[in-house]
Amino acid sequence: MPFDSLAKYTDLGTDARGRPQLRLDEDLVFRNTFDGGGQTVLVPRGFVTNLASTPRILWCLFPPFGRWNRAAIVHDFLCTKVDTCSRFMADAVFREAMAQLGVPLWRRVAMYYAVRLDAALTMKK
Repeated sequence: MPFDSLAKYTDLGTDARGRPQLRLDEDLVFRNTFDGGGQTVLVPRGFVTNLASTPRILWCLFPPFGRWNRAAIVHDFLCTKVDTCSRFMADAVFREAMAQLGVPLWRRVAMYYAVRLDAALTMKK
């Protein structure tokens, strides 16, 4: 099983953009195996996430909460680890974690390319 537990968190309200802010109440572990190798990502208790950082106008198609919550938490965490994890790798792990959680292919593809677009736009600033 790729995740050791469900993500348990405390709602901290919303940020200035109206996105949810949640604090993990316990560690979240994602294990991914591939080609005889693998990786383990430990998101520590206390980490604050906004889950899927979808613009509010798109919430009808891509709400911040959904089957992909744990994948979004892992992605947010990896994006903070710029010294040890590239944005490209964080986005790839997000896509794989969504697959492991059974997120439909059409939604995985759309959400993956949305985070890739965000990465490209962020780099241009």
